Amino acid sequence: MFWQQLAPTNFLDDLKGAIQIHHAVNDPVVNIGYSRNLKSLLDKTPVIHELVEYQDGGHNLSGSPFNQAMQKTVDFFHTYLK
Repeated sequence: MFWQQLAPTNFLDDLKGAIQIHHAVNDPVVNIGYSRNLKSLLDKTPVIHELVEYQDGGHNLSGSPFNQAMQKTVDFFHTYLK
């Protein structure tokens, strides 16, 4: 019980700024469910956020998904963080 209370997801309302998450569905290291769950938790907060999913790209978003992620990151920065 004690450690559950310390989970970072309990403090999402305290975040400042905006959050963008990029995740490949075929990531063999981190299941896409983790990012989807984080997005659903962020949906309950005033924090500006976005989850971008890629069908492939693996754990490090290689190939075409990497290029897409970089462009979406720049666009997100200009929209919310500049």
